[in-house]
Amino acid sequence: MSKIKQVGANLWTAPTDMGFTPHFKRTEHAINHYPNGESLVHEPLQPGNKKIFVVYKNKNAEDMGEIFEGSAAGGHEGYLDMRVDSVTNRGEGFYMMGVIGLLFWWSFESFVLSYLPDPQLRDISIYCGYAFFIIGALVCLFRTLHTPVRFHKDNQEVYVWHKKILYRIPWDECEISVQVAKRNLGLKGSQDGYQLTLWLNPKHAVNKDLTGQKHVPLNLFHNIEHHIPLYGYWEYVRRYMTGDKPIYIDISKRPRNIHLKYDPDEESYIKFLIMVALIAPLLLLFKPDKVALLSPFKEKWPAEVHEWTGERCDWH
Repeated sequence: MSKIKQVGANLWTAPTDMGFTPHFKRTEHAINHYPNGESLVHEPLQPGNKKIFVVYKNKNAEDMGEIFEGSAAGGHEGYLDMRVDSVTNRGEGFYMMGVIGLLFWWSFESFVLSYLPDPQLRDISIYCGYAFFIIGALVCLFRTLHTPVRFHKDNQEVYVWHKKILYRIPWDECEISVQVAKRNLGLKGSQDGYQLTLWLNPKHAVNKDLTGQKHVPLNLFHNIEHHIPLYGYWEYVRRYMTGDKPIYIDISKRPRNIHLKYDPDEESYIKFLIMVALIAPLLLLFKPDKVALLSPFKEKWPAEVHEWTGERCDWH
């Protein structure tokens, strides 16, 4: 049952979390410019530089370092790369195909396929089923990594490479909102879904004329039941772009993904291989989104972005 309540003719509220209560509504701007804007219920955050005030249980969390660690592709002098939902939430598809799917097929094998009279047909069916779910899980995990959104503080611009369209957006014209998501990860509406969306205005496209088209939604972060992670993502970006404090950022020396490096001065090669063999399954099971960052299939920024940024960086 939904916990989002309608409290006015055009006003909905979500449960209060950490002292913050979201307020959603339909807006004329969304109706005129966003796909399915007539039914969109959301809370606009930018333009407007909406500050999110929350009550932190731990004072050490006020600098929002958890957001940086969970969503940032890298911190740099003058700009910040933040991963999009299709990268940070890859564990969902992996668990559906690789864990739930395999458990389902194991049950189907035990109670149905094992009774097939033809042993050859039985074996082919069993192995094809397992192969389908294993390959599906790997595809979910290692499909192409999309470029992050680049928030350039020095230039006060936002760069997005989405579906072969390059956007160069002035920060003051950047359109970001939290919407009540219609897709609830197969839960059929039994739980509330929230989505942090960056709305890409066609006038900001630089490599293609999109005149007359509606804005394109880019999913920055999606979550079930809890809205605070989305507002936290936004508040972190807002603080970074406006210079508000406190904020944690690490100037990264290399891509922020898994690094397993053999050091002959510290350990033997056999010990290193044993460590990798023990850690890899645990990472795959409990941190699949981190393992996904090792995918060899990665989008690259167009050359223009490197020029605007002042350096070349294709980290994910």
